[in-house]
Amino acid sequence: MEIIEIIKKIEQDSNCRLVKRITDFTSELALPKDLNYFFSKYDSLQMFLDKPYGIKIVSSNEFIPTSKRLYPEDDVIWEELEGDISNEWYLIAESEQINQYISIDMSKSHFGYCYDSFLETHATPGDSQIIAKSFTELLEHLYSSKGENWFWLAENFESYGDAYDGR
Repeated sequence: MEIIEIIKKIEQDSNCRLVKRITDFTSELALPKDLNYFFSKYDSLQMFLDKPYGIKIVSSNEFIPTSKRLYPEDDVIWEELEGDISNEWYLIAESEQINQYISIDMSKSHFGYCYDSFLETHATPGDSQIIAKSFTELLEHLYSSKGENWFWLAENFESYGDAYDGR
């Protein structure tokens, strides 16, 4: 499915709130095409917030390295993360009340891949599951789950492996 198609479905759903962009969007980062399209047209997206697994696609202002969002500047974890691949993961979605975050990879080798960045396991080899290979795929799965579960924890989800595999 194309990004435009999934956004049309989401726009028509009263359980979702798509906030249109009112200012021009520019990014210093090279973004995947589908994410660039989203940020150029929309500011953010809230999906199924009244459900147990409701989630928000962050605004372009909140699109920062995930670790910077999760850990204070003076946290000891920064020593462990020095040179880690997770430094190129950016926050794309959050359900802050339950410490669930999703990252998107901005590195050349895994450009656009999305990872489960649950607070307790973010940037942990073996616990950093690849949950989508593009922003469009992520949106499609999040929308299909209707806020009833994390799609990547469902029995029928076919895993793409771990972000740290083969690195």
